[in-house]
Amino acid sequence: MTTRAVVTLGASVVGALAFYRLSFDTFVLVLPSICSKRHLSEIFFVFFQEKKKKSGVLVKVCGLNSSEAAVLASKAGADLLGLIFVKKSKRYVDVDKAKEIVSAVDSYINKNGLITPDIGKVIKEREEVKDPSKWFKSQANRISSSIRTLGDKAAPLKVGVFMNHSVNDINHIVHQLHLDLIQLHGNEPEDMPLKLSRPSIRVIHVDKSSTLETLISQIKPGLSPIVMLDSKGGGTGKAFDWTLATKISKSIPIFLAGGLTPLNAKDAVDMVSPLGIDACGGLEKDGQKGVKDLRKIAAFVKSVRAL
Repeated sequence: MTTRAVVTLGASVVGALAFYRLSFDTFVLVLPSICSKRHLSEIFFVFFQEKKKKSGVLVKVCGLNSSEAAVLASKAGADLLGLIFVKKSKRYVDVDKAKEIVSAVDSYINKNGLITPDIGKVIKEREEVKDPSKWFKSQANRISSSIRTLGDKAAPLKVGVFMNHSVNDINHIVHQLHLDLIQLHGNEPEDMPLKLSRPSIRVIHVDKSSTLETLISQIKPGLSPIVMLDSKGGGTGKAFDWTLATKISKSIPIFLAGGLTPLNAKDAVDMVSPLGIDACGGLEKDGQKGVKDLRKIAAFVKSVRAL
């Protein structure tokens, strides 16, 4: 089957779905039954090239451990791609595998003339912040605007996820792979972001014992420009109480993670109004932790882009 034939077939399916008022989720579920896996990414690419308009919410696909999944996420319109360098994680990638993935993404970026957003320099000295809300909003606006102003020409940002690594180890890996952002997922020293070679995302873990006060006390202005709220442990596939995230996001822009899937992403955005959302385990094949499902990745990005 030629690419043209595949695209024609896909268009016919979409037309039928629209006629019968079926959902996009139905489309991505039935498509594999009528065409081979080899053609899936081609079909997704064609349709997402037309539907890749940037919404106000940033989308991060995390735990990518194959070139195929990373490139598909890029084609679908993900703003950030996460590579996990935590050995105990089922989504762990070593430097060699990460190089392979980054090379594939870079080839896609260069082939399509995409431009890496300029998200600014690392904060080297902690400034005195009188208004934390204003500071975080200015950081969020700067990063979001750098992506949005490029529109469909924005290349996805490559994010390295680390947990309790040393500054030297993090910076060495970031240098080798030319990563754009660093995500701190452990109990790193408060001032570590000032010593890193790239801007960082600070993860705040949420569990049943968390309160609004305990979470806010962990959010420190003047260091990491982005804050992410995630279920304790990370990659658990379980969501936490979004009520707390909703309250925090009213004054501090946040990334929301933990138990997000193509089915609840819209609800999360509607309720929390986050700066961005991040999915990992919710984009994997059922019963196969660490194995990304291309259909779920596409549907996840689509669900946010449609807002």
